[in-house]
Amino acid sequence: MGRRQEASRFDSFIPKAAHWYFDIREGQYGWIKPENTVNVDEGGIMSGFGLDSLVIGSADPKRKALLKGPQTRNWTSFIEAITADGRVLTPGIISKGKELQKQ
Repeated sequence: MGRRQEASRFDSFIPKAAHWYFDIREGQYGWIKPENTVNVDEGGIMSGFGLDSLVIGSADPKRKALLKGPQTRNWTSFIEAITADGRVLTPGIISKGKELQKQ
């Protein structure tokens, strides 16, 4: 039986490895100011009703695929970001467009 991933990661942690990583990171990226270091995350919310998607078509990305059945779903994406010094940047919201995915 396998061990939980978090436990195995914790057991393999040694201070020498952490210091080695942060020494390299500081040498490569230490000149970047915390206010210019940004962590960005993207997510989405699907709303509406529809069937579980059944896509019929070619695997070739240059050709169109057909989605079988009536769909009344909308996908809204959001982008959030925070800087290393703790400033929260204004989130971006991307609403429904003409096509969910253009191929």
